[in-house]
Amino acid sequence: MKTETLAREFLYNGAKLADPSPTFSLAQVRDFYGNTYPEIVNAEIEGPVVAGNKNVFTFRRAVGTKGTTDELITVRKKIGRVLQNCKHVAPAICAYLVEVERIAGAHVCPLLDEEVQFIDALYARYVKQAVAAEIAS
Repeated sequence: MKTETLAREFLYNGAKLADPSPTFSLAQVRDFYGNTYPEIVNAEIEGPVVAGNKNVFTFRRAVGTKGTTDELITVRKKIGRVLQNCKHVAPAICAYLVEVERIAGAHVCPLLDEEVQFIDALYARYVKQAVAAEIAS
């Protein structure tokens, strides 16, 4: 049996980041890229996920309980407004939003940027469109 050391690869906001030094700890890699991406220094490190002959780690910047209270309140208000328009939203998305609201309300874990962007998109589609339709009629 042959043992192979897997190379490390890092992902942040869709960008692939090379391993600056195989001897660096994960925190040291994160700090190294902090000069280029200042917001990465507070990111969570996920992984590794084995992809081929690489260990892939993902840096995820979180908002919510680690962000400001105002950010969390704004996101929760948007969730509430989208849920008020649930008759126009797919049931699976409504169930997802109820769960996100439960977790955000309990401060169980921070929301990921991708979750906040998704909620913003739902808000724009279902709430802003509904308001525009009411104004037009």
